[in-house]
Amino acid sequence: MRSRVSGRQIAEHALRSASIGVLGLMLWQSLDDGVATSAVSARSGRLADALPEWTTISVAPELIAIRLDSAPTPRERDWLAALRGAGSDVRWSGNVAASAIAVQPVVSPKGGLVVMVAAPDNAVVELSDELGVIDSVRAAGEGAGFTVPVADGVLTARVGGTASRAALADSVTIRRLLVIGDAGWESKFVVAALEEDGWKVDADIRVAPGIGVSQGATASIDSSRYAAVIVLDASGAARSRQIAAYARSGGGVILAGRAASADEFAELRAGATGSEATGSAMQTSAGPTTLRTLSLVPIVNLKPDALALDRRAALVAAAARRHSAGRVMQHGYADTWRWRMSGGGNSVSEHRQWWTSAVASVAYAPRIVLPRVDETDAAPLAALTAALGPATASESASGGDGERVLSMWWLFGLLSVSLIGEWASRRLRGVR
Repeated sequence: MRSRVSGRQIAEHALRSASIGVLGLMLWQSLDDGVATSAVSARSGRLADALPEWTTISVAPELIAIRLDSAPTPRERDWLAALRGAGSDVRWSGNVAASAIAVQPVVSPKGGLVVMVAAPDNAVVELSDELGVIDSVRAAGEGAGFTVPVADGVLTARVGGTASRAALADSVTIRRLLVIGDAGWESKFVVAALEEDGWKVDADIRVAPGIGVSQGATASIDSSRYAAVIVLDASGAARSRQIAAYARSGGGVILAGRAASADEFAELRAGATGSEATGSAMQTSAGPTTLRTLSLVPIVNLKPDALALDRRAALVAAAARRHSAGRVMQHGYADTWRWRMSGGGNSVSEHRQWWTSAVASVAYAPRIVLPRVDETDAAPLAALTAALGPATASESASGGDGERVLSMWWLFGLLSVSLIGEWASRRLRGVR
């Protein structure tokens, strides 16, 4: 019996000591105004309201913890960075989609925009402008791409709760094209396709050895006049030195079909040419002619700096490389006029669009800087990480949103338990 009483007395002393300690801690917290706001937290939905509260309290929070399910606005992000600069430890956590957007002008007389969006694989990417939604797709690999004929104001790409915003930063100067080739269907319809799409085209057409017909002023090949030079066959070999100098100065060059087979273009081309492969549509009359059924002069032995752009099975059909300041595209599709003339119902527009896209990929188009738009946020997650550092595992500040690190209510409860426990123990053993 004496051991049980001694044990109870020890417990009573411990409860009394706990009561005194809690009372002391409550007194210290009541005298220390800073503790009441030493740690605060909020979620995305309440962040806009919480920021003014945290800024106007008498003592700045020591710790600010935010839980994000979407990227904060640039204003909120800058505000948090300012609080961090003022001395608060700002931490964030949550699943903010890694998304970014880039907008570039299409080098084409018809204009348009190329919009590239970085997004997680298989995520839904919704593109909109200030008038509404333009399109939505699922990201494949590392993102998605859009070609937009026209857009109004800032473009927004939404991936989950993250909105990336960008506007066109510059426009381009569209210059003329020069087409060099033998008189024939290919020269005729390549020039026609480009002119139908709005390009202004000069042409240097060879009708016989030493005899040519010109459209426009073709004497000088210079980047101040031409956006690109298109060589359709070996007839351009006589001007290979001019074309190479033009490419070195920044001009764009397309070596099409059998043109790259000429040794004079060895300096420019992306690779050597292999044996011509006859297209399936040339072997049989069944079915319309398409790009995939045209005869192909494959590109072999690619140069180290060349990049394959298109393949037909194991054969490289198109490749590109830098030549000093210029860009050179080499494709092996021969007699593309057959696609236009004997293709399906949309073959004329498809042929025209394909040639415009090829030209746009290499064209020299000086940029014109447009007025800056301030309402942009092209890479929200990257900007958030740069401003506040990487995400942390902690979801909230200790003690909850706007509460003390050690809540007075918890301390009061602990004090009550210790006092009642000691009193009950003493009464049960007959001591007052």
